[in-house]
Amino acid sequence: MYICICNAVTERQLKECARSGAKSLDELAFQLGVGTACGRCRECASGVLREVHAECECGLAALE
Repeated sequence: MYICICNAVTERQLKECARSGAKSLDELAFQLGVGTACGRCRECASGVLREVHAECECGLAALE
């Protein structure tokens, strides 16, 4: 699904970028261009970022 229509950024791309180390919306914007045009996608992109980080934290907790 497209998250940022202006820059054709998909949810899959956002998740891959977050899993590769992006920790903020600014980093996603720098790497993918998400939220740099009209800005309507910024809230959704932030949600995807939080979701990925929550998944990663749960995965790390399970390993401990």
